Amino acid sequence: MSQDNDQATTTSPAAAEETINPWDLPIEQRPALFDPCAEIPIEAVEQGVGGPVEANELLSRHEPGGLMVCGWKSRSVHVNVLSTWKPREAYVSDPGFVVKELNKETSGRKSLLLAEKGDSSDSTCLQLFFTPAGTVWIKLDLVSALNEFSGKRFTKACDALDVAVLPIIPHLPLGDI
Repeated sequence: MSQDNDQATTTSPAAAEETINPWDLPIEQRPALFDPCAEIPIEAVEQGVGGPVEANELLSRHEPGGLMVCGWKSRSVHVNVLSTWKPREAYVSDPGFVVKELNKETSGRKSLLLAEKGDSSDSTCLQLFFTPAGTVWIKLDLVSALNEFSGKRFTKACDALDVAVLPIIPHLPLGDI
């Protein structure tokens, strides 16, 4: 075969189907949401927060197609990972959040950084990734009065989240949208 024939065989209609953005499909036709409880090992969370955590069953919810949440906690920090099909624009315009950074990049991944409105102690921070398996948010809550994280004092939860997300990101769905 010549090179021209090889190139012709690599551009098939099936290849064009792979470029469909799941966000453009009706909700009932989108792929399954990312399941953080099944995909993120507790060891990644522990590495991120610098110590042991336990699963927080009170924060875990599984509503396939609608919402998937998994939570872990320690004495000083709570980490929640949630997936949903709520789009970026809805978070940016949500009055319950304050946009900290519209185009944050961490480990080569594009994301949105938010804080909860009214969090005057800077103890909560959320980083959202928009993927082919839904919006995946990682939320960190510092629960100690001194905002300590991994033996260090931080004044803001977003500083702690910058560290905590690093071992978790490799477990998130690839393909930022």
